[in-house]
Amino acid sequence: MSATEYHKRIIEYYNSTEHAYRDSWDLDNSLSIHYGYRDGKVRSFPQSLLRMNEVMAEASAITSNERVLDAGCGVGGSSIFLAMNVGCKLTGITLSERQVRQATANAQKKKVDGLVDFKVMNYCDTSFADESFDVVWGCESICYADSKEQFIKEAYRLLKPGGRLVVADGFVTEFKNNDHKVVRQWLDGWQVNYLESPERFEKFMLQTGFTTVSYRNISRETAHSSRRLYYFYFLASLYLWWKKLTFSSHTTDMQKGNIKACRYQYHGMKKGLWQYGLITGIKP
Repeated sequence: MSATEYHKRIIEYYNSTEHAYRDSWDLDNSLSIHYGYRDGKVRSFPQSLLRMNEVMAEASAITSNERVLDAGCGVGGSSIFLAMNVGCKLTGITLSERQVRQATANAQKKKVDGLVDFKVMNYCDTSFADESFDVVWGCESICYADSKEQFIKEAYRLLKPGGRLVVADGFVTEFKNNDHKVVRQWLDGWQVNYLESPERFEKFMLQTGFTTVSYRNISRETAHSSRRLYYFYFLASLYLWWKKLTFSSHTTDMQKGNIKACRYQYHGMKKGLWQYGLITGIKP
């Protein structure tokens, strides 16, 4: 599959599954399409989604006078959260024109459109000048990179000296696990090409020039989201069965694959085939 075809698949995936995220993931309120971070400060699932933003902001020490690139911004949730709670300036980029429109509208509703802007762009190959940002932020989006190493190099180019890269995402515990049947059915269902292992991702960062690289396995804090997706699989499967029984509207193969992936991501985490990680590094 060419890069162009792969990007089209990603855009189609998010367009065709938007309603599922809206129904099961508090999308309209949290504006989040990522796993939540559940700890002692969290009392509900929607709070865990926002808590993930807090944890990433703390890990990267973002301040109000800095400029952040939200790489793979979705509908703008993390950018809007940071603008509202930190007061920094942000640029969010995504492959999807639809998401840019949605993110722009969401920022206007939250009255932070003066601090954020959104563009259609590939975060592995941007048009920004060298040293344009203080922080490059990837919240469960870097898994879609054509090449994770290429993304790291581009992030390094875009960061000012002293700038930080922060990524929260899924990582296979061994790179060969990308070919495991459970992992493959999960990733194919969500249109992800492959996941990096923590060791490889850290190696790429160090080779590129990042220092103070730190990785933390936060699977325990995100396991609640994994279980929620697993439960959603059963409910959605029943719904699909009912639609078929009543000859309701057609469900696409991509939508069916998205639902099945909810089951496999859970089994994959339980089997130790992948983990949820938080990784940071500094450009000297």
